[in-house]
Amino acid sequence: MSSRCIRRLVVSALFAMYAASVTAQVRLGAPSYQDPGSPQWTGWEAPGAQAVGIMIVNLNNGDDENYYYSVDQAIRETRKKGIQVIGYTYTGYGTRDPKVVRSKIDAVYRNYLIDGMFLDEVPTDCNASNAFSGTEFLYYQELTNYVRQKSGARITVLNPGTYSPSDCWMGITNILMNWESLGLWSYQANYVDFPWVHKYPPDRFWHIVYGMKADQLNTVLALARQRNAGWVYLTNEAGDNPYDSAPAFWAAEASAAENQPVQAPFATAWPDSLDANFLPQRGRVSVRWSSRVGAQWQVFFDTDQNAATGYHGGGIAVGAEYLLQAGASGVQLMRYTGSGENWSWTAVAAHAELNNLDADVYAASFDTSGLAGARALNYQIRALDAAASTLGDSYVLTLSIGNTGLVFDVLNHPL
Repeated sequence: MSSRCIRRLVVSALFAMYAASVTAQVRLGAPSYQDPGSPQWTGWEAPGAQAVGIMIVNLNNGDDENYYYSVDQAIRETRKKGIQVIGYTYTGYGTRDPKVVRSKIDAVYRNYLIDGMFLDEVPTDCNASNAFSGTEFLYYQELTNYVRQKSGARITVLNPGTYSPSDCWMGITNILMNWESLGLWSYQANYVDFPWVHKYPPDRFWHIVYGMKADQLNTVLALARQRNAGWVYLTNEAGDNPYDSAPAFWAAEASAAENQPVQAPFATAWPDSLDANFLPQRGRVSVRWSSRVGAQWQVFFDTDQNAATGYHGGGIAVGAEYLLQAGASGVQLMRYTGSGENWSWTAVAAHAELNNLDADVYAASFDTSGLAGARALNYQIRALDAAASTLGDSYVLTLSIGNTGLVFDVLNHPL
């Protein structure tokens, strides 16, 4: 996605039609390659964090190491809205001297309060040789580790711009941009949907399709959903630089993202510990999501990660051993006592709580001890209306209770 040689991103704008018909949880990631604070930047951030999750600050392809007060202030204002802002640098498909790349990373972290780095021009073959580090994998591992040594948030995005035959990059980056190409025809004919992609949550993948017609939009978004892309960028522009302004249909894209039954699901866990006074603190699991549509909700937990066991009725995609939901006596964690599809649950003492972090943003938490020693699980969130009719389900996500090494990068968003 280098703005030096990039083609113009074009995608149709009937995105709003899509929102009413499917339940994919997508968020918008903007390659916002105009100066922060400019009218174009303001246009990208206008929908707010309910729709836009990431923006990229790119000053002269990441090569401008100067500090600008106006840019600093604009980034801070964007981040205060809850949108994560990441820096940009290109790597020349592993041919750029890593000392130079590190200097660009240093500069953007020195000058601005950012949430991580977008590393552009990444090869697909991680095992290929590299003149600097032996292999391409080692070259990019050293760079992503370098980002993670910085203070503050340290999200990394790697951009091969196309599919990868293996999941080699997933162990060193938070998000992989595994598609960026022209037109629906290419997305249909040339994308290879490797099974390994579906072993990861959709928020680990970012797809861009450009050069489309308006009447192709539903088809493209359905494909993105099927191909496990949780981040998308869709625009109606075309040309040498597609990142010079927000799409003409940006408001429609934002509306589609905002009105999903379940949006931006995320979970984390922390172990038993001691507080500042050396008093014991219970280990907790916390699940966060947003919804402007669902009046009620259920969170299903598959603690043996087997969809054929536990509760698997009602169209859910997991086999749930546990359920978290709000009831007449408050939010409760419950254990499944049925035989597969019948609705039979018993309450578990786990100090469950529900908090509204913001309008339409929920956070439910409970003691990890309530899960009877589970160390990893799959979970799925269901949005319900007031009559408890299903409005939509999130995709299935995974959570490691014992090892959350990448969680800090996502949650740490200092203002």
